[in-house]
Amino acid sequence: MRIRTLLALSLTAGGAAACSGGEEACDPEAPGTICTIAGNGASANERGSAGDGGLAYDARFDQVMDMAIAPNGELWILDYNTYLVRAIGPDGIIRSVVGDGSGLVGDGPPPGELVPADSVSFNHMSDMAFHDGYLYLSGFHNSRVLRVELDTMLAENVAGDGNRLYYYGDEGPALQAALDLPSGIAFDPDGNLTIVDQANQVIRQVDQDGVIRRIAGRCVVDYDVPCAPGQQPVACPGSNKTTCGGLEECEKECAPGFGGDGGHCMEMRMAQEPGQDALPTGRAAYDPQGRLVFADHGNHRLRRIDTDGIIQTIAGTGEPGYSGDGGPAVQARLNGPVDLEVADDGTIYFADTMNNCVRKIDTAGIISTVAGQCGQGPLERGFAGDGGDPLQATLNLPIGIEVDGDRLYIADLLNHRVRVVNF
Repeated sequence: MRIRTLLALSLTAGGAAACSGGEEACDPEAPGTICTIAGNGASANERGSAGDGGLAYDARFDQVMDMAIAPNGELWILDYNTYLVRAIGPDGIIRSVVGDGSGLVGDGPPPGELVPADSVSFNHMSDMAFHDGYLYLSGFHNSRVLRVELDTMLAENVAGDGNRLYYYGDEGPALQAALDLPSGIAFDPDGNLTIVDQANQVIRQVDQDGVIRRIAGRCVVDYDVPCAPGQQPVACPGSNKTTCGGLEECEKECAPGFGGDGGHCMEMRMAQEPGQDALPTGRAAYDPQGRLVFADHGNHRLRRIDTDGIIQTIAGTGEPGYSGDGGPAVQARLNGPVDLEVADDGTIYFADTMNNCVRKIDTAGIISTVAGQCGQGPLERGFAGDGGDPLQATLNLPIGIEVDGDRLYIADLLNHRVRVVNF
């Protein structure tokens, strides 16, 4: 059942979909509009998970992080600060499907065990993907990637040993590797699991034999002693980190940087947000040609790795801000992009998160805005516009998106809502 049918059924069950927070009712099916379909927009001191068993737009969330469409057509939602995955059924009713609902931080499934998905507590989940009968989740603060078998709803770990603040394990079993804030996951055309290892500033991949390896980026520890021009960093003992300083630098996190465009992706540097208090920032997707596109958050760019391993910027000048609509994406200014989706025709949609809008790049490389008023800062962002033109709506840190045909779903993080745009 497609999500369009799901929403139509929810309207039948509950009347016109109410746009919460005092907004007039809006129709999530109306073309050319934006409308809330989940979340009542509870204020910061009231937020939290509530509403299971009722209509989705009456439910309460605590920072909607992302969403994805399940094989059965349901919309599944990452509720970041309640450590839950929630689903909207064909009748518009919301329920929790992953997470124990305690609201307490946990370690996820015990290593080597299969456990019911609704019995496990987590420590934030940042991205989700359905693949081959499973739901995969990046456990951001668990430093693991886990999966849930949809037929049995049993959960297990598939990558990461849970040892945060470290980077090791390349070319070995993925379950024995250290991830540091895995923020994004995607599957390549061959079914290999790709992981944006945010704080380690690299992209890694787990093959179908369970072996993990670095496929892009370098972890260089250079906060105090950056590499001089032409200087090659040296390996840190017992780690996949490198440094141009003394070995004492090896105790520090991998440093954000920028470099590598026009060369091989294994030598590139990227700037995902460092620090254990960071929000998830780096997500990735494959385009119809099998090329990996990712959001280089701190460099304010979208970049693409071609099938021959060459990396290039496809959007953003590297200077934060907002400009460029109607022109080449490589000449536009972005501000902290996070999530992206590639449509079947190759159009790239992305959350220009710190600009508080969603933009797209067409197949000719031209950039435009599709939702929100770009360039709004902390004082201007908020919630408005449901039932009207998406370009007149106000968003509050849109951090996740999902594209389904002519519909765009937006995780409106600090408005604690999921909103839908009909093109």
